[in-house]
Amino acid sequence: MSLVSFCCGCLNNDRKMTSIEEFWKTQYLGEIINEVKMPSQPSEPLQLCYECDALLMKFVKFKQQVTHSFSVLCEYSQKNIEIQPVPPKLTLSHNIHNISFHPDSPIGEETVHEIKQEFEVKVKIEDNVSINSDHYDDDRPLTELKNKKKTKNKKKKREIELYREVELNLEELEEERRQLAMKDDYVNAMFRCESCIVSFPNADDLSDHVKLKHELHATHKCNICSRTYSSEVSYNYHANKHTRRYECTSCSDKFSSKRAVVKHYEHAHCCGPEIPHTILKVDKNSDTNDSSKQEAFPCELCHKIFKWKTSLRKHLETHRIEMGQKRRPYCEPCRLSFSTSANLQKHVKTSSTHQIKLKLRKLQELEPLDEATPSLISSSVRRSLQQYACPHCDKKFQWRGNLSRHINSHKDRANGDLVCEPCNRTFSSIATYKQHMAISKKHVSESDYKHMCSDCGKRFANKTQLKDHVDWEHLKNYTHTCKDCHKVFKSYTSLYLHKEVVHRKDGAGHLCDHCGKSYPNKSKLRCHITALHSGTSPYHCSICPARFSWHSCLSRHVRRAHPKRKKEE
Repeated sequence: MSLVSFCCGCLNNDRKMTSIEEFWKTQYLGEIINEVKMPSQPSEPLQLCYECDALLMKFVKFKQQVTHSFSVLCEYSQKNIEIQPVPPKLTLSHNIHNISFHPDSPIGEETVHEIKQEFEVKVKIEDNVSINSDHYDDDRPLTELKNKKKTKNKKKKREIELYREVELNLEELEEERRQLAMKDDYVNAMFRCESCIVSFPNADDLSDHVKLKHELHATHKCNICSRTYSSEVSYNYHANKHTRRYECTSCSDKFSSKRAVVKHYEHAHCCGPEIPHTILKVDKNSDTNDSSKQEAFPCELCHKIFKWKTSLRKHLETHRIEMGQKRRPYCEPCRLSFSTSANLQKHVKTSSTHQIKLKLRKLQELEPLDEATPSLISSSVRRSLQQYACPHCDKKFQWRGNLSRHINSHKDRANGDLVCEPCNRTFSSIATYKQHMAISKKHVSESDYKHMCSDCGKRFANKTQLKDHVDWEHLKNYTHTCKDCHKVFKSYTSLYLHKEVVHRKDGAGHLCDHCGKSYPNKSKLRCHITALHSGTSPYHCSICPARFSWHSCLSRHVRRAHPKRKKEE
């Protein structure tokens, strides 16, 4: 990595850097560097981070202040003048008016007034030093500062209205700890601390926690969770976290932090049934988008380019992990590694696969499992993670963004935007509608498809369809197999629909009014009514006059009765 990206004051490389171009910076920094006698110095220009730049500014001001104050003291001492102490935190703009004379000093009042005017102490920066004081001193108008203070007080008052601070007694604290110990993520965890009621993704994190929090020989020890602290300030802060809670003023739910209770209030009591501004649609040709253009941030180790500096910083952490500078975060139950600890924590909290594996492992320790248990646990875990319910139907979603897209689909369906009139089909979302318009041969010719099979010359809309075609037609590699009935399918979509219709036990919520038979969705129920109860045969063969009630029967008829015509097509 180039030396230009490092600060010469603290060796940081992830902060905003400023070049040393001003004369006063070069002069005073050179005085500090010259004290370090090195055989050679870097040939590249040096840089300072924003914090070291501010420290250098303070050093320059303090040095000039001491120089001038010492010269004033020398002049005062020659004239036998006594200077009273100045209040602390003397700044550049402070004046010293507390000047008094020794009682024995034979000086008149007029002379005293002249000396006060002559020796008024005010630090003056040299002419050859140009410092941008706007960056460090608050020279904003008084009205702007007052408005900012009013806004801050208004925000603080609003936060107080959202919640109130409460203290838990001993019984409430014990009940809260008991509820935490009964949660599934703690009960099913492989690695956990029973004193703190906290679970960990691997054994190394648990070992570090025990060594740093419980086995450390310190003077202060928590009576609730047995954590040890070396200072009284840290101990008091930890003790307050046990008893202090923030209660929502609307529903009386208690939270451990202000951020959590404000987020709860905004989601539960401010939004209502709609999702406000979760997806922002920005016009690419608008003027506002031009102002958001930012410079790119390249990685000097692998030459990757990132749009945001945060993304570059996370990417550099992967290089540090690869070079052995930091232990790679990993989840031991799932046997997965992550680039950052934040990604690991997100995986532990939100991954349904992680929670399913922990639950199955816990049940296997108690008794052997039958074949139906994994599917039941999988469905129960996924349902428990779905916390965002649609106000228009009975569907629930794990992520707020998915709920927002689903609500938009309701609006598009009401406006008639999800109907393909030439095909007489209605779609559930705008994504499936766009996919139909992009890959359907009724709207796009096969010659417009980009992916072509090298064996037979057929073209496909995407790589997945091409791979499924090669596996099914040429390699006879049947990768999509149903685990329940061992039936093979050409694509994952066909396998998914088969599972939903045939093997899904808890999805039979649509009943036929004629015979009472249940189906997992409205589409299958509509096909059933058309085929058995309408008395018509909507699917007819294009080669012969045969007609069928089911599309699958028509496909089977074409494969068996007209195989040559099918190959020609």
